[in-house]
Amino acid sequence: MPSLNSVFRKLAILSLFVLLLLHLAPRQGFAETSGKNSSWLWQPWIGTAGGYESDLILDPDFTRQVVPGGAFLELSPGFRLSRPLSRSTNFRILNRNTIERFFNDEGRTLFASSLFGDFRFKGKSAFRGRATLNGDYFNDSGSDSFRRWSAGGEIGAGAHFTRWGFEISGYLQGRSYPNVLVQTDDFQTQTYTENQRGLAGYLIWSPQRRLFLKGTYNRRNTDSVDPAYESTSNTASGTLEYLLGKGTWISANLTGQEREFDNRLPGEDSDSYIQAGIGVRQTLTPQVNLSLRYARSEYTYTQGGEQNTNRFAVGVNWQFGKKSLPIERLTIDPQGAGTVVFIEGEPVLLRLHAPGAKSVSVAGTFNGWNPSASPLENSEDGWWEIALTLVKGTYEFLYVVDGVPMVPPEAARTVADGFGGNNGVLEIIPAQR
Repeated sequence: MPSLNSVFRKLAILSLFVLLLLHLAPRQGFAETSGKNSSWLWQPWIGTAGGYESDLILDPDFTRQVVPGGAFLELSPGFRLSRPLSRSTNFRILNRNTIERFFNDEGRTLFASSLFGDFRFKGKSAFRGRATLNGDYFNDSGSDSFRRWSAGGEIGAGAHFTRWGFEISGYLQGRSYPNVLVQTDDFQTQTYTENQRGLAGYLIWSPQRRLFLKGTYNRRNTDSVDPAYESTSNTASGTLEYLLGKGTWISANLTGQEREFDNRLPGEDSDSYIQAGIGVRQTLTPQVNLSLRYARSEYTYTQGGEQNTNRFAVGVNWQFGKKSLPIERLTIDPQGAGTVVFIEGEPVLLRLHAPGAKSVSVAGTFNGWNPSASPLENSEDGWWEIALTLVKGTYEFLYVVDGVPMVPPEAARTVADGFGGNNGVLEIIPAQR
């Protein structure tokens, strides 16, 4: 079996080759097939990051490192494939891969890959439903015991309104550590496995277009073949994001976890973890953003000892395909504060966040101001979208939400409509030859 360091080098070379191909043939960065009421949307991306992580966090018996310290380099390719199945349902597949190399004495490499299948349903009014299947793999070159497979499923239901939304979900997850052998209660030796079940929920609130708040809570019960690792944990987190302007977002988050073990002696039966982070993200183009982030973590062991670590990272994320948001940006502004400019020959993707709407369309000089000619499809999480093909030129347009005209929030440029209101401006520029 090749080493993770060898895999890292090959993946880096492959990623650079894919980047070159997509740069030379940008229209191959996405693939779309249209049906009567829906279309496939393919969005690959690649991220790179580098930084420094201070100190080392050890496991409770101080025999191995859990978080390696030192300078690191990270490469994160992935993709999203989605399709509205109808006006009320949407299906997507999301893949994330991360390989992280630490340049410390160990030359340690971490690899993680995850795959999600996600089916979403929009009911009457603001109701939402979701079903998810997932699986992931993790490997750590610094310890054979840190190779892990897991798979599970989740079902959630909630509601999304214009300014806020919530969801409550239940999940089951199974994990296997193929290189870890433990002794069970009946003195049998077997591979370490654990099963997790839990309840989770989130609440989001956007009191204004520039401000986004989110809180999450997760209660998890873990059953294990080793009774010493049966536990109950409670995790809560809060996130704040604010748009300063011109595509610049600042963020802050706080996460805390308390865990209690069922079969350990008092004083050795609990541990905790807390992390606080701040960051800034700058959108350079609709497909490229630059990020800076600092985080501090504190881990308290079952025997009362503490260990801290600080992490600073700078990264670039590049998404290919349609003129849309970076993959992690699925809320608030579709285009930030940028100008709505597209290149001739590329699909013009218009997106509007209107979770409580029953119908959304776009009317403009490109369709004779006929809203019925260009209805938007309900995608997910309250997003409506449409892909248009337009020749070069300058167009005026409006969204029509449940029959009411609306100035496009992403339009940095507007013009008077002659009736006391404004129209957004959409510009198609010639492709470079």
